[in-house]
Amino acid sequence: LINLFYMYSLQEINKHTTIDSCWVIANHKVYDVTDFLTIHPEHVSVIVPKAGQDVTQDYLFHTKHMKKIWQKYCIGYVQPSSCSVS
Repeated sequence: LINLFYMYSLQEINKHTTIDSCWVIANHKVYDVTDFLTIHPEHVSVIVPKAGQDVTQDYLFHTKHMKKIWQKYCIGYVQPSSCSVS
């Protein structure tokens, strides 16, 4: 069971910026989308360049159905002290 109260610093998130370990931020939540990239490799060229970054604008673009799929990739939150992500 994933502990959604786990807090990650921006420094930790920025360590996961490759196809082998790809994390993104949306709405102050941290998503490990590594497995998503293996299931949907056509998204690699769009997602990996944004790894370690805030992709809230991209997230908001998605349908309710896709946002629901994102839920399973959520691993925690950005630490409040490091929420100055733009």
